[in-house]
Amino acid sequence: MASDRDLDWLLPPDVERLRTLERWSLVLLELIRDRIAEIECRDRATEAARSGPIAAPLTDWKVEMPIGAGPQSSVLVHTADCRLASGRTRPATREQVLDALRRPQVEVCSICPAARDLGVTSS
Repeated sequence: MASDRDLDWLLPPDVERLRTLERWSLVLLELIRDRIAEIECRDRATEAARSGPIAAPLTDWKVEMPIGAGPQSSVLVHTADCRLASGRTRPATREQVLDALRRPQVEVCSICPAARDLGVTSS
């Protein structure tokens, strides 16, 4: 590792400015990761378009996202044909739903048979 003397020209001498640089680096890293994911997704879509149409996988589940993002906001799991689900739903596989149900803010719809079909007890 480089000695402290080698880095004196690059980094500020006080903790406050170093913490600012640390936060900025984390923000920049997240932006870089988002851009990488965006480009990879675009590349996959381009490759898929070259390969021809692929049938979308059918899902038997919907995950309903909350209106607010507060700590009390809950996420609901529904069967794909549940009429109680709002327009804020996303399709999900059984594995994704079971994984989501491990989190305390995720609940199973009490109207549709999602709990029975998944073999879980609704809370």
